[in-house]
This record gives sequence, structure tokens and C-alpha cells, in this order.
Amino acid sequence: MLRMLPLTATALTALACLALFCAPARAGVSSEGLSGNDLLSMCNSKYDTDYGFCAGYVSAIANAMLISPVSGERACSHGPIRSQQLIDLYRSYAELFPENLRGAAAKNVAVAIARGFPCND
Repeated sequence: MLRMLPLTATALTALACLALFCAPARAGVSSEGLSGNDLLSMCNSKYDTDYGFCAGYVSAIANAMLISPVSGERACSHGPIRSQQLIDLYRSYAELFPENLRGAAAKNVAVAIARGFPCND
């Protein structure tokens, strides 16, 4: 009988990153990777799978940024953060800077998170 072990935050982050590279082409992944616009569409989707992808993606970027910079951007933890807060932060960034969304989703998410959770060095 197999026993399921609880997933750790690291395992969840790895799964979210894996989902990025295994996402179907219809999800907007091109040879350049997922764009900021593609991710925003998923974040605004009525479909649970798209919205879940968005939540996992922004959470994975946020977790990675606590360890090392992502796309040259740093962020620091200011306490417990829910994935919905990260999605809202990305949506707000997208409204303010729609011209940047043609670029890579990872860079856009990293910039949004860095602006929302700056390091006080």
C-alpha cells in the first residue's frame, strides 16, 4: 500500500516550475516562454486550471525570490503572504504597466513582487 507524503513548499515550487515548462501550447507558451499577457489571461480566467496555474506560477516566483534574485529582481518577506495577494499584486502591476506585458512573465512577476515587497537594505 502506497502512503502519500505531504508536499513541502519546495516540492510545490518545483511542481509549479515544472508546470511552466510542460504547459500546453494553447496556454500561450511559445519558444520565448510565457508572456506577461499570457499569464494575466490565466490570472483572470474563469477556469480553475488556468487560475491555479497563475497562483502556482506567481507563488513559485515569490518563493524563489526569497532565496535569490529572479530576472535581476529581489524581494523580501514581510510576513505571511497568500497566493491571492500575489495575484492581486501582479494584476495591479499589469494595469499600471501594460506595455511591459509583452515580455517574459517571470520578469513581470518578479518586478511586481519586488515593488510590493522591497528589501530594506
